[in-house]
Amino acid sequence: MHGRLRFVLVVFLSGVILLPVLLFGHIRFYSQRSRLPESGREQTRLRGIHDRVTIALDGGGVPHIDAATAEDLWFAQGYVHARDRFFQMELGRRMAAGRLSEIFGEASLSTDRRMRTLRLAATAGRQAAALEGVARRTLERYSDGVNAALREYGRWVAPELWLLGIEPDAWGVEDSLSIGLLLELNSTWAMGDEIKRSVELTHLGRDKAVELWGWGPEEQRRWIPAVDLPSRAPEGEDAILPAFGGGSNSWAIGPARTATGRPLLANDPHIAVAVPGTWYAVGLRAPGIRVSGASIAGMPGVLIGHNRRVAWGFTMSMMDDQDLYVLTLDESRDRELVDDAWIPLRTVTETIEVRWRSEPETMKVRISRHGPVVRDTRDSTLALAWTGLKGPGGVDAFLQMARADSVEDLAEAWRDAAGPSMNLVAADVEGHILHQVVGRRPRRLRGAGRLPSPGSDSAWAWNGLAPFSENPSMLDPEESFVGAANHDLFSEGDYGRSRAFPADFAAPWRIRRIRHVLSSRADWDVESCLNLQGDVVSGRAVALLKALWPDLERHGGPTAAALLDWDGRMEVDRVEPLLFNRLILELALEIGQDEAFDHGLDRTPFDAERILRLLAGGLGDAWWDDVRTDAVEERTMIVDRCLDRLDSLDHTTVWGDVHQVDFSHVLADFPLVGTLLRLAGHRHPVGVPGDGTTVNAHYWDKAQPFSVMAIPSMRFVADVGDWDRSVLTLPLGQSGRPWSPHAADQFSDWLAVRGRTLPFSREMIEAETRAELVLMPR
Repeated sequence: MHGRLRFVLVVFLSGVILLPVLLFGHIRFYSQRSRLPESGREQTRLRGIHDRVTIALDGGGVPHIDAATAEDLWFAQGYVHARDRFFQMELGRRMAAGRLSEIFGEASLSTDRRMRTLRLAATAGRQAAALEGVARRTLERYSDGVNAALREYGRWVAPELWLLGIEPDAWGVEDSLSIGLLLELNSTWAMGDEIKRSVELTHLGRDKAVELWGWGPEEQRRWIPAVDLPSRAPEGEDAILPAFGGGSNSWAIGPARTATGRPLLANDPHIAVAVPGTWYAVGLRAPGIRVSGASIAGMPGVLIGHNRRVAWGFTMSMMDDQDLYVLTLDESRDRELVDDAWIPLRTVTETIEVRWRSEPETMKVRISRHGPVVRDTRDSTLALAWTGLKGPGGVDAFLQMARADSVEDLAEAWRDAAGPSMNLVAADVEGHILHQVVGRRPRRLRGAGRLPSPGSDSAWAWNGLAPFSENPSMLDPEESFVGAANHDLFSEGDYGRSRAFPADFAAPWRIRRIRHVLSSRADWDVESCLNLQGDVVSGRAVALLKALWPDLERHGGPTAAALLDWDGRMEVDRVEPLLFNRLILELALEIGQDEAFDHGLDRTPFDAERILRLLAGGLGDAWWDDVRTDAVEERTMIVDRCLDRLDSLDHTTVWGDVHQVDFSHVLADFPLVGTLLRLAGHRHPVGVPGDGTTVNAHYWDKAQPFSVMAIPSMRFVADVGDWDRSVLTLPLGQSGRPWSPHAADQFSDWLAVRGRTLPFSREMIEAETRAELVLMPR
């Protein structure tokens, strides 16, 4: 009996162990044929293509598409995107449309409800209906290419679809537009900053809040409305997205400062960690189109890159393009008060299919004259106005950029786009460099969008969008460089106050470092631009240590000794960056946690920037006192208390031991599915240098120190005019296919801030080609 039981147990355990291995082999075998070729030559005949298209794949798996017509070019780009990144595309369109619950069940229901409320899919539908001419045909042909791949391979176009048991729907124009809107939504967090200020004001009181914000009497008079402001931070049922706090870098260098006498363009957008990465490198060639750079899987064209004449990059402008409105509703909650009149809210019923549930979820989305209602409770009803929902997006502008001949042409492409609001940085072969804010700012008759506004008073409503001509623009400045790092364009000397717009700018540390280094030499080249992209000097750390210098010298001890001898470089193998950041966290708690506790805030209102203002005398000394005690604490007591705690900690842990980025697949925690994906190659968290204030920026979540949540999502440097010297490096690799050799083959170069050549000329592409895919009409 015991022998039989042992036999059954052995068979059972063998099955448990072998099942994932057998499934792994099955999936890898059947998904292999849908992967882009890695060597040799593949030819396929497709319905919908009109002429031969040749796709050369280089050693990094980057496709260089050569088509006889523009229509076939966009078809081929859609086809390639689908074969390499379709699971990413599928999740993106489902996220935008609020349809993740069809895959993941109730776990995604709150996300779907939020996205249905924000109306991205509905807005994409309106934009699709308004499209015409070349833009419409481009998106249609791109969709045709995606659908050709789906017809050819079905769910095997992405192995994750088979694992999840999902059959993909056909791709449509509105899917590409919704991907663009999702990108735009992730590029602004004005509503999060607005609600954060409202919470601080209602909990701390007016005097303390405006002191923290640095608002004078005039700002208070103009910006604080006479309305009951919301006092709660974003919650699960809200569609209010919290503030993120990332950014990007871009600069263009004129001929007078380069070693070759040609301009240079550099760009590294900072975006949330994603697997696969956000960007997809591609080269596109057809009559009238020659462009190379970074695309987004799900959209045609190149968003950041260059053509034969001009190179371009983007950073977020930080323009406040979202406003929250406090609504006054009647007893039925179906009408809002506007200027003493009751106006009906528009109501839309949304049906959400939920996997493993017999009945779908239904919800009602109410839409105010300002926009969708994003918080709807008895004590607070808020509507959202956002430029992304108001006018044409940037898809047409991105497509026009491919045909630009100059930096001025690039700017002109954005004249009609409502958003996203970004800093366009560009350089052309004639030697011109440009900074141009794109996207159109809201016209506000009252206020500046700093706090939720009274929805019942039309004087606070938007009065359309300002014309593009009012946006700041700079061509060929005297210093022969332009830069954008999400900074305040008006206090850092870029522009006068006359063109200022409301914004939540990033602290100036990255742009100050970039300008300091750019102005220090006149022999810039691609390699030195990469070195600057990898710079890890924190100006904020240097400034804070200077302010704390007397305290550190007076206190002494191992923490003070280490910090006094530190140069502010956030390097992975140094202990000082960790000690410094722990000191700032301790100070933030000691200074502000008492006020948070006393006034009902969920966390201290202090961060590094406010600590620096306090140390410099910009905030009153009363903040040092702990209001929970009878004693009156002063600066020395608080700083000493923090240093004492740090002195008792282990001083052998270095920055890279805790400041880490985790490149886990979105399905990594799914039973069995996660196991199979780990068999494809698991990447452990890795230590990264820098922080949010260094040029080589990695942003960590204050709620989970020091877990990195946003990274340089791509590094691009263009040698303008000698395009084959241009480089583009991704964090992981080109492919979104877990078993592809190009899924993570760029990781070491990204980590070391090394460039990977992006071929452009026919000769260079031929020299770098490792495989060829030929598409022929069926």
